[in-house]
Amino acid sequence: MNNKPFWQGKTCKEMAGLHVKVTFNSGTIVTGVTNMNGDIPEADNLSGREGNEKFVPYDYVKSIELLDDPEYERIDNIEDVRKGDEVFTLSGNKYKARAVYESMEVYADGDGFIPIIQRKYFAYALRPKPKQKPKLPDHGGLWVDKNGGHWVVDATVNCMQLVEDSLGWMVDGVCCQVNDRIACNRAPFRPAKAVEA
Repeated sequence: MNNKPFWQGKTCKEMAGLHVKVTFNSGTIVTGVTNMNGDIPEADNLSGREGNEKFVPYDYVKSIELLDDPEYERIDNIEDVRKGDEVFTLSGNKYKARAVYESMEVYADGDGFIPIIQRKYFAYALRPKPKQKPKLPDHGGLWVDKNGGHWVVDATVNCMQLVEDSLGWMVDGVCCQVNDRIACNRAPFRPAKAVEA
């Protein structure tokens, strides 16, 4: 297992734009996105270096952890790059991958030209994560929406919102298909649990 910190061997430019969690020796924890020098603007400087200098944290930094960006998947191996990925070079330039060849060169979209990014100049790539569909009712029964609202869903997956008044539960008048905008805006749904009296 590799216990080497993810930042070791990287330049300050390569540290730019990363979502990180920093723990200081004092116990203070700060999360944020690093700037062009690998520092977090909301915190103290992390290394005091810049540009193509090697990133080395100050002694008062206990640890720096890379956090997952909820929008992107980070790719550190050029062999895993696919068409459409955002490719970052060691010089800090960003390109969109147009094609990847067996020679492990990435052809990218540039400003009026097609740059070829070779393995030795590759820093990392980012791939947008696919958007997940909201959890919607998929069978009949009683369901609860994200706001705690109750819905009854019939066998043909039509939903009706329920409200409680002094007489008990009744249909609120909101009736829609499960995949309708009204239901999607109240997702995610979860099946209601029966409560014993």
